[in-house]
Amino acid sequence: ELGLGLDLIIVLVAAIAGGILAHWLRLPIILGYLATGIAVGPYGFGLVRDLETINALATIGVILLLFTLGLEFSLNELKRIGRIAVWGGSAQILLTAGVGFALGKLLGWETTNAIFFGFLIALSSTMIVLKTLMERGELDSTHGRVMIGILLVQDLSLVPLMIILPAMGGEEGVQLWSSLGIATLKATLFIGVMLVLGIWGLPWLLERVAGRRSRELFLLTVVTLSLGAAFGAHFLGLSAAVGAFIAGLLIGQSVFARQAVADIVPLRDIFGALFFVSLGMLVDLNFAADNLAIIALVVVAIIVAKFIICAIIPRIFGYSPKTALFTGMGLIQIGEFSFVLAGIGLETGIISSYIYSLILA
Repeated sequence: ELGLGLDLIIVLVAAIAGGILAHWLRLPIILGYLATGIAVGPYGFGLVRDLETINALATIGVILLLFTLGLEFSLNELKRIGRIAVWGGSAQILLTAGVGFALGKLLGWETTNAIFFGFLIALSSTMIVLKTLMERGELDSTHGRVMIGILLVQDLSLVPLMIILPAMGGEEGVQLWSSLGIATLKATLFIGVMLVLGIWGLPWLLERVAGRRSRELFLLTVVTLSLGAAFGAHFLGLSAAVGAFIAGLLIGQSVFARQAVADIVPLRDIFGALFFVSLGMLVDLNFAADNLAIIALVVVAIIVAKFIICAIIPRIFGYSPKTALFTGMGLIQIGEFSFVLAGIGLETGIISSYIYSLILA
């Protein structure tokens, strides 16, 4: 019964050690978390055993980070970047998916594997981009806002992708459109309910709790709201991260936004560290060593293609060369939700275990 507690201590100690090492080497702290995750994970020294629970706790880090982003994000800002987020984000997904498909066919993969791979690499990492922007103090910069807008569209695209891509395994056309229609209705229902709660329910609740003048009660309420919104979104087939962001965005319009941010940030950082260590645990060093050439080729192809696509799109929308350059550099990685899609692809037999391992590597 001490297993989970011990695993949690090991992960937190690893995060501290990795963070200190990265800081000493003047590297981003994320790299320290990832490196120590590799060390303590099942493909390293195997010190952590309860990976499922650690990953579940790490997911809370994603939720809290997106919730905090929503708190600090204004509706006016969302409207201002809406055009590049929706149209630019959609174009980025389709263009990158096309490059991924071409790369897969070049490597001799089956058509379904190549299509799936293309959409997997189209997504970027919300966690890594946000953490990097926070460390650099650039969340409010132009390129920071553009990247966040595109990332939100990518996260929203996860809903249709999780329906359409597994359907390549043989789902009928009518059934596919039915599933997409139901998913759209669920998403509309969730956003509608959140808007009603955000306008009338949440301000009333937060005012009552804040009136008790207990910081502890206020923090409990805010955390419960963020996790509740995430669970509600997930239950209706949406991304939990998007649900948390919408809840944060609505609470962020109230007078309690600043207090909510101040209270939740320490908790967010702890669970965020858990997320990056758990991400490092996925790395299979033996597979990487055996397939070094193909991994290097795929990584270079992804970085170059995503940099070019993500840099050109802001320029088309009239942003400065500096914004275009930073956006291109910021979105070159693949995302944590790519692993979610890859897992679904493996379960449904759309991709092979080799391609799944390649994506993780």
